[in-house]
Amino acid sequence: MPLSESEREKIREGEILKTEIRRELQQEPRNSISQFFQHQAVLLILGFILTTLVGSWLTYFWKQRDWANQQSYLAAQRALDKKYSIIDKTFREVAITIAAAEDVLATYYGGNWSLKDIEERKENWHKTSRDWRVSSKVLRENLAAKFANPDVESTFVVIIDKRRQLGIGIANLPKRTKAADITDTAQNQIKELNDLAVEITKLLRQCGASMTAETKVKPLSP
Repeated sequence: MPLSESEREKIREGEILKTEIRRELQQEPRNSISQFFQHQAVLLILGFILTTLVGSWLTYFWKQRDWANQQSYLAAQRALDKKYSIIDKTFREVAITIAAAEDVLATYYGGNWSLKDIEERKENWHKTSRDWRVSSKVLRENLAAKFANPDVESTFVVIIDKRRQLGIGIANLPKRTKAADITDTAQNQIKELNDLAVEITKLLRQCGASMTAETKVKPLSP
């Protein structure tokens, strides 16, 4: 039996309704997602998450940078402390050996020296000479390694050579006894050796000035 016009109209309305429902169902997910991200609470949460991540990364970055700066400062400070230590040892070792030489040379002046005094000063000279042979080599290596200015090492090399000449001169002096007379030749030798000791002291000051100049630049605080 054929459908009436009213029945066909109802069927058409039903089809139109189903089509509209399907269209709404297809659009709803996109609209829901769009509405989700447009919600103020969601935006606040996303902003907090991004801020936390970026803030954590920046904190890590600055901590790493501060650590690197701190390590650089500590390394520079240790190098500076090492230079101060070498300067102190250089002055001390040279001063000890020169003082021992001057003590021996002093026994050739005047007649009030006892044999005990003379022997004690000679023995001290021999001991400090043995120590100097070792310490001078160590100091030279440290000066070359720790100081950039080549004048530091070259001046110290001259000190070593002058000290060697001083040692040879003292070894060639006539044996000093309480009653022995000092010849004119010996007196001239003693004067030359005293002048050599003074020259070594001046060279030490020159070497010290070159070393100290490198300690003027302080490491920057981190």
